[in-house]
Amino acid sequence: MESEPGYAIDPRAAVKVASTHPDTFSAQGEGRDQAEFQLSSHFQPIYSLAHRRPVGYEGLIRAIDSSGRQISPAELFSKARQQEARIRLDRQCRAVHVQNFQRLGDARSWLFLNVDPSVATEGVRFGAFFSEMLKSNGFPPHRVAVELIETPYEDETRLASAFEYYRTLGCLIVIDDFGAGYSNFDRIWRLKPDIVKIDREMTRRATVEPLARRMFAGIVSVLHEAGALVCVEGIETEAEALCATDADADLVQGRFFAPPGAELQPENARRAVFARLIADYRTDVSELQKRQHARLEPYLAALKNAVQDLSLGGEFAQAVQILLKLPCTQRCYLIGRDGLQIGANVEADRNVQARDPRFDQMKPTAGTDWQTKSYFRRAIETPGKVQITRPYLAVTGPRLCVTLSFDFEAPDGLQQVLCTDLDFAALAGDDLAFGVTRAHA
Repeated sequence: MESEPGYAIDPRAAVKVASTHPDTFSAQGEGRDQAEFQLSSHFQPIYSLAHRRPVGYEGLIRAIDSSGRQISPAELFSKARQQEARIRLDRQCRAVHVQNFQRLGDARSWLFLNVDPSVATEGVRFGAFFSEMLKSNGFPPHRVAVELIETPYEDETRLASAFEYYRTLGCLIVIDDFGAGYSNFDRIWRLKPDIVKIDREMTRRATVEPLARRMFAGIVSVLHEAGALVCVEGIETEAEALCATDADADLVQGRFFAPPGAELQPENARRAVFARLIADYRTDVSELQKRQHARLEPYLAALKNAVQDLSLGGEFAQAVQILLKLPCTQRCYLIGRDGLQIGANVEADRNVQARDPRFDQMKPTAGTDWQTKSYFRRAIETPGKVQITRPYLAVTGPRLCVTLSFDFEAPDGLQQVLCTDLDFAALAGDDLAFGVTRAHA
């Protein structure tokens, strides 16, 4: 049974190919004229950040019309107006890629083949193709990565069933352009892909918008938890490459590393690029940690002074006064060993969110339970050491904050945790990366 898109060139297949040559596609032109297009392949390498070499190549179709004009893939497929013609062209393109890739002699890398959702689900009606095409070319299915392109398709359940066919053949399943249009978490859950490619626009925004930068690493982490390797595609600049590296992506693709070409890249051709990238990444992390420490130092010192006063029996509101006067401090509060808050928050005068009546019902009071919060758990586990969170949304108001926490022994011998919330936007300023890599006290 066939449920996949492709480029059938076998004259015995249910969908016949008009041309007898696998690199030529004929389509109905104006009137009764036949338009012919010469097809060829370009391959863009997909690199492993860990291995610093290509581990796969994406097949990209190139076409020339009868006048010698190069036409885009979008224009080429627009010539195949009917579903049967589109399936025929899709199959022919894939077969061309497999044959051309075989000729280039790479016996190890994955070959990424794009698949349109509608072709994947409707192809079965036009006869078996994909497994026979791979077999006739001697290409093992475990080296094929079937890449679902981002297009709408109404019956996602049927799409999942269609892609299970490729999985049973032994192919890898890839979702393209995640974060754009229909390539969303619903498709991740249904198709259970082996690899997810992140949309280029998401990558670009992560290099210019602080919120997108922080979310980017989180999205990569969630995709890892879903069981998928993550490929960041469309990388054109070093800033985008550094963003992918910092987010712990597995694979990278884009012109920054290598453009598509008719020939394959030598395995070590980009060693110098990767060496420079990793060196720059280490420098960026080191400089970021220095900036973080410099901005946090006054708060860390004031927090430790407050802890000292509290350990000696000082009154809470008085002990945190210096901390509250620092420009980014929003509030201070105490948590008992059981995770329950001791008394009410002490708010900084400048913290207008504390006086916002819309969030009155969310204001912490004595007995509010914080034991599930990482800043409490980590402080209890490592007493005597300041803990610093990444930016998160406080339940007390719609603003990102960073929490500093410190476990100490109160005069009665019981453990308590002093916490202070800092306004993240004020702390970070215009520093794009601030808050992306965890600071260490």
